[in-house]
Amino acid sequence: MANDDPQRANPWFNRLAHDLRSPLSSLQTAAYLLRTDPGGSNSRELADIVVRQSQRMARMVDELDDWARAQQRRLVDRSERLEIGGIVDMAVGSVHGCTIDPHYSDGAAEMKILGDSSRLAQMFRTLLEQTLARDAQGARVDVTANDASVVVVFADNGAVVDEALRTQLLEAPQVPPPDEGLGLRLLIAKAIAEGHAGSIVIEGPGDGASQRIRCELPVA
Repeated sequence: MANDDPQRANPWFNRLAHDLRSPLSSLQTAAYLLRTDPGGSNSRELADIVVRQSQRMARMVDELDDWARAQQRRLVDRSERLEIGGIVDMAVGSVHGCTIDPHYSDGAAEMKILGDSSRLAQMFRTLLEQTLARDAQGARVDVTANDASVVVVFADNGAVVDEALRTQLLEAPQVPPPDEGLGLRLLIAKAIAEGHAGSIVIEGPGDGASQRIRCELPVA
């Protein structure tokens, strides 16, 4: 992976302690206030902060663990024959408030792949959330297939990004991250695709979209 380059990775590593310290600081403050005034009027709000920031830190740790597993090529277990339609639909359904109805070409939804269902759903969810963050109203998902592969495209009409920046999205951590994580999710998604002998590319304007994230996987 291109993010193995120490010079490229250093800015992210320099931010890692800061990013992890942010929820920890909120936790420490809320815990201190709860301890000093456990029955105070703000106790429920402080308890909510503890829960919310604990969950955020847990997601960060999971993200870092997935990235480490990807570096060691231990992230994916290709042991199941899966219908691509079921995995895509599961990923779409897991995104709160998402109303996208994926479009399948004839026979595409029933195409089988050899894969890891939980990791594939994780990958598709990441690609979908990246697309929704750019254009929640115009985002769409298209699935096509041929005898050799299945292609899932996440398209949107958000702002046009130049080729160098698009390439960077799949080569280095996102700084700053688009969510409350560590900026590793696209790298993890790419590793999941490659662990299934597939690929992810981010394409520029074309086919009625300003950006298309194209994931191709071999059929079983």
